[in-house]
Amino acid sequence: MKDRPIVTYCTGGIRCEILSVVMKNRGFKEVYQVKGGIVRYGNTYGDDGLWEGSLYTFDDRLTIDFSDHTKLIGECAHCNGPTKEFRNCQKAECHQLVLLCDACYDSHLDRPCKHDREIKRNRELIG
Repeated sequence: MKDRPIVTYCTGGIRCEILSVVMKNRGFKEVYQVKGGIVRYGNTYGDDGLWEGSLYTFDDRLTIDFSDHTKLIGECAHCNGPTKEFRNCQKAECHQLVLLCDACYDSHLDRPCKHDREIKRNRELIG
């Protein structure tokens, strides 16, 4: 794999700069990156480039759309319908961020939390 071209990308480009240096130091020959990250790419090409869908962000925005015709590629965690809405699981012991459509979010309190199994497993592992 170290002889194959690698393209890295991240939200704003900073982590890719670091990753590219680390990879080159570890023997990867061709390491490229999307300069300025997906945000700059999206601002330059909109949704007419190779990027599809909304960009997840790590702040209060949660997503960025690069045009008025952003492709909807997210799926609701409960019904698998199309959505781009990230919401907190409403179970008090969970609150994980999940993709939920409006209909499932409105009726979410009546549904079992799909994270219960994962939470229990983590508690067993961590103690």
